[in-house]
Amino acid sequence: MAKLINQYVEIYFWGRLCASKPDISCVISFMKFIKLILALALIINSACAMAGVIFRKPESVFDHTAIIGKAEKVGLSNVTIDTRQTFDIIVNGQKMGSLVQGKGWVGDVHRICFINWSTEQNPTAFFMQTIGADDWELVDCDKVESVGTISNPGDKEVKIAIFYRIYARVRYTEDYVVLGLKNNNEIYYDKKTTERFQNVDFKNIAAMRKEYQSTNHNN
Repeated sequence: MAKLINQYVEIYFWGRLCASKPDISCVISFMKFIKLILALALIINSACAMAGVIFRKPESVFDHTAIIGKAEKVGLSNVTIDTRQTFDIIVNGQKMGSLVQGKGWVGDVHRICFINWSTEQNPTAFFMQTIGADDWELVDCDKVESVGTISNPGDKEVKIAIFYRIYARVRYTEDYVVLGLKNNNEIYYDKKTTERFQNVDFKNIAAMRKEYQSTNHNN
């Protein structure tokens, strides 16, 4: 980068000096100047794109065999993967893993959603039943509405929110789970942040992000 800038300055002043008497050397200098401008623009654009975390749809067909097997092992049947809400997570331009959303049934009457974190080394590095199990066992999971980050770009850990449509007390409503991403490739359940927002009626991830970022400046 520094070398490119030095070349840019050198060619720029050379072009200024020979502008009064154009010749072939001036034309060559001008062409080099244009190429360097384009190169600098590409570098700046790449740096901006790579900053933070990117959610990207998987580029290739994803083998869900191990994930479905894990879900069946904990007692779920008729397991399905929600490919619409499954994403590769890219940090600084590098794929860290895949965040997979799925759903299964208990006794053909109770619907449970789950989250799975797949890495290159371990297809079930993190597996957690969410809506319909444990703290949410009294409700049914209908579907995942959306997945996205809520943390500030400069935070040490990335916070990821999953918004669900749930069925509770003869009506449909929303609920959410918050995950943490640390060391770029380690996913964990952020129980503290999840419980903090349990009594807040967020309609979407954007609303949760606004609230979280306004009260978490130094995380």
